[in-house]
Amino acid sequence: MPAAKEITATTQRLMSEDIVTLAQATLLFPEGSRPDRKSLNRWVIRGVDGTKLEAIRLGRILYTSVQAVTRFIDARSADLR
Repeated sequence: MPAAKEITATTQRLMSEDIVTLAQATLLFPEGSRPDRKSLNRWVIRGVDGTKLEAIRLGRILYTSVQAVTRFIDARSADLR
């Protein structure tokens, strides 16, 4: 039997936070400026200017957390400070 893979820090962090699907995560943004679920998927896979939205995959579904979305927005807004 193969050895169990080590759980990554990202997985541990996200599993201890408020988990949401990417579709649910779009609702965390104000109405009128909500990104499409496909945009969040791109943020997970490719990122934006080197910043990626943290996520985990369970089966075919990508999950993120409320806190990960907040960290992503904070990182993307750093140049505004």
